[in-house]
Amino acid sequence: MRKVVATGKSIEEAVMSALVRLGVPRSQAQIRVIREPSRGFLGWLSGREAEVEVSVVETPLDAAKEFLRTAIVKMGLGQPVIVADDVDEEGQVRLSISADEDVLPILIGRRGATLDALQYLVNIVANRDAEERMRFTLDAAGYRDRRLESLRRLADEAADKAVRLGRPVTLDPMPRKERKWVHAHLQQRGDVLTMSEGQEPHRRVKIVPKRHDWT
Repeated sequence: MRKVVATGKSIEEAVMSALVRLGVPRSQAQIRVIREPSRGFLGWLSGREAEVEVSVVETPLDAAKEFLRTAIVKMGLGQPVIVADDVDEEGQVRLSISADEDVLPILIGRRGATLDALQYLVNIVANRDAEERMRFTLDAAGYRDRRLESLRRLADEAADKAVRLGRPVTLDPMPRKERKWVHAHLQQRGDVLTMSEGQEPHRRVKIVPKRHDWT
């Protein structure tokens, strides 16, 4: 949380000084009076100025962006640009990261592992002091959409193979959310059933052709 301590002849003057330094309107500030002003002898000698502490009231979105910028800089990946997109169909705010192309593979990680870890931390940090929680999904250079399209192709190819061979086909282990995507996508087909098997982090999707009783 950003905050400053400022002084002035009156509380209002001290508050305005702090707001100017913070660059925020009063509506986004929290004010704590440290010391009331007082007049000195004969109204002027040794009088005390007012002293206030003014802090910026951050929303979860503000906190999320600030955390991401700080984390990415500390990772040595440069200064990112973070844009908040519209709320998605699951009610989550999508944060998109723009960064230099040479650092994107590091930022995303193998199968999005680094991106997923940052997303987990963002949701914890951003909502730590929030009265109303916000849920965030994190993307970088459109990785999530490309990964989803890749999963759809993978699922269709595996389903076609299961139907053609008349036996189950099991995909490689994947995170819970990706398994959920595969299940939802293949539910639209009428020729296969899906199930998850195994223990995390090795849990995987099993695709079974219909009209066969496989366990």
